Amino acid sequence: MNSNDGMRNHPSIIVEQTVYLVFILLIVFGSIAYDTEYAYLVFALALFAPILAYVIWRKTYIIFKENELVIERNLLLKTKKTIPYDRIASVNIERKVLNRIFKTSALKISINSGVKSTVPEASLTFKEDTALKIRAELSSRLFDHAYSQEEEESVESILNFTPTDILLHSIFGMPTVQSILAAFFISTSLISVFFEGSGLLLSLILFAAVEIIPVFFNILKFYNFKVYRRDNSIHLQHGMIQTYRFSFNVSRINVVKIRRTLFARIFLHRASIEMEVVGLSDSDGKTPTICLLIDEKKIPSILNQLLPEYVYDHNLIKQPSSAKYPLLAKASIYSLTAVVAFYAIWSGFADQIPSEYNQIATYLMLAVNLVSVLIFFAVAHISYKILEYDTGRDFFTYIYGVIDRETAIVSYDRVQIAQLSSGPVARRVGLSRCKVSLLSSLGEMTISSGYFPTEDLSKIADRVIERIFTGEYDYRTNGI
Repeated sequence: MNSNDGMRNHPSIIVEQTVYLVFILLIVFGSIAYDTEYAYLVFALALFAPILAYVIWRKTYIIFKENELVIERNLLLKTKKTIPYDRIASVNIERKVLNRIFKTSALKISINSGVKSTVPEASLTFKEDTALKIRAELSSRLFDHAYSQEEEESVESILNFTPTDILLHSIFGMPTVQSILAAFFISTSLISVFFEGSGLLLSLILFAAVEIIPVFFNILKFYNFKVYRRDNSIHLQHGMIQTYRFSFNVSRINVVKIRRTLFARIFLHRASIEMEVVGLSDSDGKTPTICLLIDEKKIPSILNQLLPEYVYDHNLIKQPSSAKYPLLAKASIYSLTAVVAFYAIWSGFADQIPSEYNQIATYLMLAVNLVSVLIFFAVAHISYKILEYDTGRDFFTYIYGVIDRETAIVSYDRVQIAQLSSGPVARRVGLSRCKVSLLSSLGEMTISSGYFPTEDLSKIADRVIERIFTGEYDYRTNGI
């Protein structure tokens, strides 16, 4: 692979970029079609798109050197991107429809950086055998074992999911808010049918956009799901039409999350496992899922097989009884704000309501206010019951989320900022919340704890600093 001779992407990228450029121009054309002069200009640019794509392809050179990858683009503005091999976090393969037509593969090369984390630093298209060979050679540099493409094809998955499992994950693995919206849209469509009212088509379209289409694409995405571990690397494959192949070192993981959506928790008693690996995300910008929805009782066993480093004896601590006071104070403030806002809105429309409906409108406003207040105090109560945390020697754990609950296992060495915050009510009872900031595939993520004694939460920040000064933190083993 080491060569100073520049190579180009496969010529099929000209077609891919042309389709992309024409698609963008068609959107612009649709927005200004009423203006004939500009419409002709957009049409002319669309005809020019293949020429532009060809020039970009022709003037882009890819050079694999001994210790670095260099990508040069010699256009009017010359650019040169250098990626040292020892900074690469993952080298992955994606195959879309055009890749299948031209028998090519897209090689996605990402580094462990929070800048543009959802976009790979290099996206290269080669013939399938060439892409697999390059990936194998680069992967051998990343992992502590010889990388074999044949082994990747033949090794058995640690987890096996049936088509039914994939369907259940696609339906119940979606955020609960999205599922509630889908239920609302299908309900309004049924009401429209029953009362022969209007709005049936719009409700069905919204239901399809929120539920049917995402479920369909998730089924295609997680088809033939396969995950296994070798030494210190995780390997992940899935996809029917667009296929994904991810490989990354365990040291690149920032957070391991056990995710339990409301409906999966109630009806299936299942949970999924996701992880934050900076420099690694799906083409849709989502974090990798290493385990689809599975019986919650099996989660500890799966973690022991895939990520034993993140398994430790938990001693989860619940919020003290005094945490009720700041939670109730926040619920009261939110409730008061909602009541004032609803009253202001109602007052603005009160004059337009026919007199015979004034009483109904008043009752409706009172009902909305009552429901809002009940929701805020219910959230406060559930937050008090659910939020927990735990600190270990190398990791700490947060359990958070009122509707969709998540258990986040975080390495102290991955924490960028640990910030304690305490409002007037919390300060009076000696409580604080600890918000930690970490790099994620979306750039940055924050996780907040519940209300716990300030002196206890401060141990998280103290432990981060202590590991640096005692030498327990080693950047060489943490993917930096």
